[in-house]
Amino acid sequence: MIRRKKLVLSFMIVAFVMLLSISIAYAALGTTLTVTVNKVTQNAMTWDIGFQTGTVSGVATTTNSLASCGSATATTDTISGITTTLADVGDKCAYTFTIKNNGTIGGKISAIDITKPTNTTCTTSGSTMVCGDITYKLHYDNEASSSLVAIGDTIAAKSGSAPTVKTVVLTIEHTGTTASTTDYDQLDFSYKITYGQN
Repeated sequence: MIRRKKLVLSFMIVAFVMLLSISIAYAALGTTLTVTVNKVTQNAMTWDIGFQTGTVSGVATTTNSLASCGSATATTDTISGITTTLADVGDKCAYTFTIKNNGTIGGKISAIDITKPTNTTCTTSGSTMVCGDITYKLHYDNEASSSLVAIGDTIAAKSGSAPTVKTVVLTIEHTGTTASTTDYDQLDFSYKITYGQN
């Protein structure tokens, strides 16, 4: 009987420690975890990864006067609000964004969710989407880079007080073989990037 009580007590202690560990890990990813030991308080871990929020203007990379790029808006995890007119083969718009890790925990891309424009048929692969004659890509560094954003990509924790920064460029290009007089409506189109702990 005494042996059984000791076993139950041991099990309860182990379960309590595991629950406490899970709670601390969850709190660390959600906010700043403050640890106090012997009256010394230290911020142990912070989670702060995402796009620098705001609106950026698109840049047309062709000389076609019919190409119109408008602007795009970034929230912490989503690029949206894009309006473009791409009427001719080779018309392209580029939008430059910044991803920052201002936390002390490294991150890894766990999901890339692309919402296709309304009333279009599209195929997606990683951070690339093709909708008829229009191709969307999310590049690192610049619009000509062949390095595309992908699931599993990492971003290091900040160094001291300086955040780790990556530049990403969204390109929307008319890659068809014939010119079109149709304005390509980007209604409801968006990119969403989700990070997990690295």
